Amino acid sequence: MYYMKGTTVSFRLDPETARILRELTRRRNGSRSETMREALRVYRDSIREASAPTAWEVYSRLINKIPKARPYRDTARHVEKLLKEKLIAKRRKGTL
Repeated sequence: MYYMKGTTVSFRLDPETARILRELTRRRNGSRSETMREALRVYRDSIREASAPTAWEVYSRLINKIPKARPYRDTARHVEKLLKEKLIAKRRKGTL
């Protein structure tokens, strides 16, 4: 255990949620605060994963940007270029 400076938050729990918190705290052998911090982090990560676009969504957005005048053999080159640009932009933003 460690001492952590931070913001104190107060909220009410229904009996079922309070029971779950007690159970998880006992299983982790820690404090309620540690259990809540970990639970919030896990929840945040699950939301991030759920909100990430699927491969199909990324592809469908990029395919619309490809010029249609070229034969299909050029499409692959354009998609690769667009994906590279997209990845580079994400790296620059720090979101990759």
